[in-house]
Amino acid sequence: MFGKPKVLTRKQVKEICVKFKCNKNEFVARKFEDGYLVAVRSKEYRVKFSEGFSPKIVYAKEVQRVAKK
Repeated sequence: MFGKPKVLTRKQVKEICVKFKCNKNEFVARKFEDGYLVAVRSKEYRVKFSEGFSPKIVYAKEVQRVAKK
């Protein structure tokens, strides 16, 4: 009846697609501290959005992947 809650809104997905030049099925996003962790083309980025009706990406920085042992 009810699906699982979405991590990102449609507008946030669109902003990510524009910023990283990808389609909506080519990235994965997870909630991370006060922003999101976005994986695109084997790279991970820490992304923060502005507050309000029309969210914009205000912070996007590539982070170093840590291999599991």
